[in-house]
Amino acid sequence: MTHALKNLIKHILRQAMPLRLPILRRTTCRRFPVHVSMTRDEAEAVLTALHPDTGGSCLCRNKIRPVADLHIIIPVYNARPYLTECLDSVYGQKTRFSLFVSIIDDGSTDGSAEMLDRYLQNMKGTAMYYRTEVIHQPNGGPSMARNRALDCIRGRYITFVDSDDRLLPGAIECLMSAAVEQNADIAEGNTDRLTTTHGVAWGKVYRAELFRTVHFPRGYWFEDTINIFYLYPLCHRRIQVPGRHYFYRNNTASIMHSYQGRPRAVESLWVSRRVLADYFASGHRATPQLFADFVQDALSTATTIHTLGSEEAMQATFVLLANLARTYFADMLSDRAAISRLPYAPRHAAMSLASGDYRTFRAVQTSICPF
Repeated sequence: MTHALKNLIKHILRQAMPLRLPILRRTTCRRFPVHVSMTRDEAEAVLTALHPDTGGSCLCRNKIRPVADLHIIIPVYNARPYLTECLDSVYGQKTRFSLFVSIIDDGSTDGSAEMLDRYLQNMKGTAMYYRTEVIHQPNGGPSMARNRALDCIRGRYITFVDSDDRLLPGAIECLMSAAVEQNADIAEGNTDRLTTTHGVAWGKVYRAELFRTVHFPRGYWFEDTINIFYLYPLCHRRIQVPGRHYFYRNNTASIMHSYQGRPRAVESLWVSRRVLADYFASGHRATPQLFADFVQDALSTATTIHTLGSEEAMQATFVLLANLARTYFADMLSDRAAISRLPYAPRHAAMSLASGDYRTFRAVQTSICPF
């Protein structure tokens, strides 16, 4: 099936959603209760038994000491087959902007570490040799690898490149030009298939100041949640840059594929709760866009935990999501006008979180569930 045909089918299904939801409500009537009798503490216990919340805060204090226009951060873990291609795509960029590159080997065991050392040695005598650092550390996951470089930010802007992906020609010049000329806090690019990089860490440039007091939450999968629940709300200006900028490799060994059916899928909820708590603890306020993003993320979280095949886990997830909604967005949950402005699926999800209507929430989630 071609990519264009897949997109057409997705578009048709999205358009059909309003017709499917009433039918799904009827067909799920006997499967799911309208209300969940589980308390918040009981819900917490159910999900903790599957996978406890052991992650850390995203709040920190980073140094910003620019020596270049753009600090490129590349976390590396067992990426040997793709590593040279990735690095060549970075160092081969034609741009008027100065670069500093941090490559963090996160305890690789496949020879990636040795390959990085050789690559750096081969750069001796070039200008970028003195603007590149290769750091080796014990394995701690992508958050810890990125955070190691964020400890001391060396550019006015930052971008992240995963080691099994690559930058497309002209990506840096295009994204940086747009960010500088339009005074953007975040300039988001697109993949080679023209899909947006919204919500993920890579494929965009960030103003370094956004990371002065925050880094990726430690010890979690789904750490990119920091974008929608912390960095995006802080932006005065966020732009979408037209064109193709980033080649994303659909790696079946990546977290995006490996979470399905595994207990760590619960971390999709834990990390959202942690980042939201950090955001509001820092004195920031709820915004209509943050509310809309929360509701959309709630559906995504439910879909992720749905892969565990546990109805008890799904009910527990709904209870905790509804609790988060009441804790941080109580005013918007009671504002019919605010909810009415949401797209169809998030609108019904928001109403179900407000009223505790589990059946409707599951109807919406089932409608968009790809599994």
